[in-house]
This record gives sequence, structure tokens and C-alpha cells, in this order.
Amino acid sequence: MSFKDVKFGPHESELRFRLIHFWEARNVRTKLLIGLEMLLIDQEETIIQGFIPAGRMDTYLPHMRTGGIYRLHNFFGSNNKTLYRVSEPSVTITFSSTSVLSDLEDSSVCFPEDRFRFYGYEEFNAACDLKGDLYDYVGHIKLVNPQ
Repeated sequence: MSFKDVKFGPHESELRFRLIHFWEARNVRTKLLIGLEMLLIDQEETIIQGFIPAGRMDTYLPHMRTGGIYRLHNFFGSNNKTLYRVSEPSVTITFSSTSVLSDLEDSSVCFPEDRFRFYGYEEFNAACDLKGDLYDYVGHIKLVNPQ
């Protein structure tokens, strides 16, 4: 199954993908951990957002690494919130209680390499001071707290 075929609801299919990047999602006010957000790419170069709820992170996180290629069985296609969307599709691949994640070591399918660069605030701020174009910087920045 490819990412373009993912719809809302449960799926018992298999997905194969490369993990581009992952980060913790926390409540802005309480700092409570919500889960793990991910960017995934499939063999058709489609990017989709993934999510692992906080209660399931201990199951999957120890086996995950940026750039790793994985196989996922059983997942849920959930609604992608517009405000927090980092990919074009309107669905997010959410790991469910029946999800099974495994390494895909002997894949005959070619997965594109990471073509994204995530900049820290310091790098972004330094580039802003150069008074040049910021072609590499895409997104929305919002000040969450005085830091």
C-alpha cells in the first residue's frame, strides 16, 4: 500500500517507508507529552505525517532511527489537524494498539533519501540577519514563550 491510498479509518495493510524525521509533540501550556510526530516518505516520493500516541512510544521509539526503512502492519488513518500539518495529505498514519513495526532490511524497492533540512532557531535567526532570501526556510514560526 502506498501513502496516496491511505484513507480515514483502520487499515490491516502493510506500509513501507523511510523515516525522515521525528520529534516530540507536547502541550504548549502544560508541557504534557502528547506523542511522537513523524515525517515519512514512501517509494513513490509521497510525504505523509505519522503519529505515535504517548502511551505507545516506549514500544516503538527504541527501534526507530532517522533514515531507517520500515514496514508497518495495522495502522489507523486519522484526521490531520490543519494547524499542525507538516505534509500535504489530509490523513495522518497513526500507530494503533495492533500496529507492528519492523525493519525493512532486504527491500528491492528504492526509497528516496532525506531531502529535507531542519534548521534550529539559531541558524534561522542568523540567516535573517543576512538580509537575503530565505528560500530554504519554509513554514510558520510562532513565538510560544519568551524563550
